[in-house]
Amino acid sequence: MSVLALDFDGVLCDSARETGITGWKAATTLWEDMVEAVPPQSLLEHYCRARPVIETGYQAILMMRLLKDGEDPEALLETFPHRIHEVVERSGTDTAGLKRLYGAVRDRWLQADPQGWLVLSPLYPGTRRVLNALPPGTDCYIVTTKQERFVARLLEHKDVRFDAEHIFGLDRGMSKEAVVRYLMAHYPGRPIHLVEDRLATLKRFLARPDLAVVRLHLACWGYNTQAERREAMGLKIHLLTALSLPELANTEYHSDR
Repeated sequence: MSVLALDFDGVLCDSARETGITGWKAATTLWEDMVEAVPPQSLLEHYCRARPVIETGYQAILMMRLLKDGEDPEALLETFPHRIHEVVERSGTDTAGLKRLYGAVRDRWLQADPQGWLVLSPLYPGTRRVLNALPPGTDCYIVTTKQERFVARLLEHKDVRFDAEHIFGLDRGMSKEAVVRYLMAHYPGRPIHLVEDRLATLKRFLARPDLAVVRLHLACWGYNTQAERREAMGLKIHLLTALSLPELANTEYHSDR
């Protein structure tokens, strides 16, 4: 049977608005000109357009700073990865500090208004049904850059039964490649399917010869662009249009990479 390694944000959960608002709330503690309790609606819409380039939560702080400065969200899809260091320096702290700040702001929001926080991170349609009805013998893991406690809380709220030990998040300090290598060693000989919405992450796997047997799928409903989906096709990455276990299991897989 298969082993599934599923990303969370952009694959199981549509968290764009929550991550953007958390990023804004965190940014208000760093910059005096960001005074509103929540971002203006137009700015939040710009954040959702630029969301495909965000790799991990704390970067929402940096993205909100740039959008507040009037940066074009379409341009940031190209330039943001090269701007990260610049905006971290402007923040007066470092990456580790921004990660702690982001988690702390999210914790305070969840404690003060749990229902308001939870409703901003809906699961994609059909996700609950799929996760609660995994075929016998299928081992499923969540491999994410989100902190594990937030993943567990969201799944619990949505009545999804999921083993907390199968959630590999930011807390473990492991890259996604390292997690998948662990799964390969733990389940020798079994096919491993990685479902991810970020093409950049899948391209990292393509560059690792020892990970050539991992079956790569791009979740088309997640945070990626039409151009990225076309590029994925050229790289022989399977385009997944819905979270369907039969489709995963029956996908013709190309390993000539």
